Amino acid sequence: MQLPHLSSRQKWLLATSVGAALIIYKSVSSMKSPYASTSSALPKLKPNFPTFRNIPFKEVNGTTLRLDIYKPLSSNSRRVVPTLVFIHGGSWVTASKNNIRKTFRQYALQKLINNGCAVVSIDYRLADPTRFHMPDQISDCKDALKWLTVHGEEYGLDTSNIGVWGSSAGGHLAMMTVYTDNDMYPGDSSLAHIVPKVNYLIDTFGPTDLNTLFRTNINPVLLAIGKIWVHKVIAKRNGQIKSVTGFDIDRQKDRVRALCREYSPINYVTEDSCPTLIMHGTADKTVKFQQSVNLLRRLRRCKVDSKLIKFNGLRHSFSNATPKEAKDVAQHILAFVRLNYQISKE
Repeated sequence: MQLPHLSSRQKWLLATSVGAALIIYKSVSSMKSPYASTSSALPKLKPNFPTFRNIPFKEVNGTTLRLDIYKPLSSNSRRVVPTLVFIHGGSWVTASKNNIRKTFRQYALQKLINNGCAVVSIDYRLADPTRFHMPDQISDCKDALKWLTVHGEEYGLDTSNIGVWGSSAGGHLAMMTVYTDNDMYPGDSSLAHIVPKVNYLIDTFGPTDLNTLFRTNINPVLLAIGKIWVHKVIAKRNGQIKSVTGFDIDRQKDRVRALCREYSPINYVTEDSCPTLIMHGTADKTVKFQQSVNLLRRLRRCKVDSKLIKFNGLRHSFSNATPKEAKDVAQHILAFVRLNYQISKE
C-alpha cells in the first residue's frame, strides 16, 4: 500500500508524535508487576526447618493479617534466636508472604535458617483503587513489628535482635516502616505504645522516590500524545497511582505528587537511621538503579552505616539471576546480618 503524500510539516508532526509516544512508553511501561514472570534458571529448594504458618497478628476492617515464622533446626524452647522480618513486593497490589519461598529469596531464607537466624514473613493489606491506600500498608508493617515485639518470645524469637528486609515494593515499605518515627502512621491502638528495636535494614531494589517511579511530572503535551498512542500503558500507570495514593493523577495531580513525596523513604533518612544494606541490578527497568544510588548518597550524607551492592545485568526482582548469583545475594544478606547479630557460622 502506498502511503499518502505528506508535507514537511505533516512529517514533522508525525515524527514528533511517534517519538513522544516512544518516550512515554519507555517511561511508564515498566509499571507492570515484576511478578508477571519469574526466573526459570533457579531450581526450587526443598526446605527442612520448623515453620509456624498463618499466625494472625492484626484484624482490621474485616481483614485478618497473618505471618509465617521460619525457625532454625538447632533452635529450642530455651534459647531465643535473632530474627529477620521479610516484607514482600508485588507493586503494593499483589503477591503475599509466600514470596519468601520463591526465586532468589528462597536461597536467602535457607542460608539464614542454616545459620541460626529466624525469618518472619508478613502480609499487609494490598492496595486497590477503592479501599486500601498508603499509609495502610505502612501501618500494617509497623503493627507486625510491634506484635512481634510483644509475642516474639513465645515463638523463641529475640525481640531485641530484629532486622527488616524488603524487596521491591516491600523494600519501599521496609524503609518507610523503619525510617519513619514510631508514632507516624498509627495502626492498632492497642500496640501504639510499643516501640520495636530494629537493628538494621536490608533493601533489595525498593523504590525510594515515588514521584520519580511513577513519572508524575510528565510533560502534559507528551502525556496527551501518549494517551493516544500507548493509552493502555498510561491507563495501567494511572490505575497503580490511584491504588497507592487514592487519587486520580489526571484530576488531582498536585495531591498525588504531594502524597508521593510524603511516601518516599529517601525523605526520612536521618543521622539516627539504622545501618542499611542496598542490593540492586543495573538492568532493572522497573525501579531504576539510580534510585538506590540516590538513597546511598543520602545515607552517607547523614553518616549512616550503609552499603550498596551492584549486580551487573540483573533485572528487577533478580528475575534473570543464575543459581550462583542467587547464592551470592544470600551470602551478602547473611554477611550483613552478621555485622549486626552474633549468630553461629555455617
